[in-house]
Order: sequence, then structure tokens, then C-alpha cells
Amino acid sequence: MEDTRRAKRYLLFGAIIGGILSLSITLLMDTFYAGALNGTWRDAIARDLNTSLSLGVTPASLIVYVMFGVVLAIMTAFGSFMGFIFSFFLYKFFAFLTDK
Repeated sequence: MEDTRRAKRYLLFGAIIGGILSLSITLLMDTFYAGALNGTWRDAIARDLNTSLSLGVTPASLIVYVMFGVVLAIMTAFGSFMGFIFSFFLYKFFAFLTDK
């Protein structure tokens, strides 16, 4: 019972850390590389919406911020999944080492 609770705690902690790291890296890349890539992700989203749907939106429009939030949520979910998998492997590895 205690092992199951401990495993869940480690896996949840890994998922949370993975999500936070993924969100941080995504936002930092958006900030630091905005000049080198000729705009932020909001600029790219506005350009894509204008090209594909002919909406005529600006990077400061509400739909662009909603789409940016969706992209951030997907990136955070993927980072959480990767953190979960990484912590699962670490937990199994250390359980293997300490198994009697």
C-alpha cells in the first residue's frame, strides 16, 4: 500500500515538473528568439489564421490569444507526459536497485 502511494507521488511530481519545465522553455523560446525568427508565436498564429482562414486578425486579437493558449496547453500536456514517463523509468530503476 505504501509503495503504491509513494509511486503515485513520484509520478505526479514528475508530471508536474515536466509540465512546468515545458511551459517555461516554450515561453522563454518565444521571448528570446522573437527577433531572430521575425516575430513571436502570436505573430505566426495571426499570419497563419490570415492565410488559411482569411480572417484579417492582428497579433493582439482575442482569437490569437486563445489559439496561443491552446498551443501552450498542448505543449504543457506533452511536457507533463514526458515528465511522467521519465519519472516512471527513474522510479523503476531505483526500485530495481533497492529490491531485495
